[in-house]
Amino acid sequence: MHIEGSYDFDSQRELVWDVLMDIDVLGSIIPGSKGLEEIGENKYQSKLAVRVGPVNGKFEANFELADVNAPESYRLIVEGKGPAGHVTGEGTIRLESADGGTIMHYAGDARIGGKIAAVGQRLIDVAAKQIAKQSLKKLSKQVEARLVAG
Repeated sequence: MHIEGSYDFDSQRELVWDVLMDIDVLGSIIPGSKGLEEIGENKYQSKLAVRVGPVNGKFEANFELADVNAPESYRLIVEGKGPAGHVTGEGTIRLESADGGTIMHYAGDARIGGKIAAVGQRLIDVAAKQIAKQSLKKLSKQVEARLVAG
């Protein structure tokens, strides 16, 4: 599965970067996440509850931020497994300054197996797009809150 897109923030790149690097924020914007726990430098774990079509699954997931180039980009590596299946993936996030705001470019690929993969690629693609949309809306609210507080 592949997902990519961009999202505009009405805030400077450094502020968006700070929000993206806040593990409490990241843990709160991932749908189904019970928060992130730091387990090493730029390494985190979480428990996730995910629903794809008729399949519900609980996953133990590990996240790693690699190739961190502040305040511009990083690579995100994800591995998760649970009774409903497993997922591995990798993506990139790149922030670009534009007209006093910031454009976040994102792209990623994931491989899914087990019961959750049995629902079919179309349902998985729809679920992935919904998760990305929900996460970006939550991230935008966090950026706006920091902008108001700052």
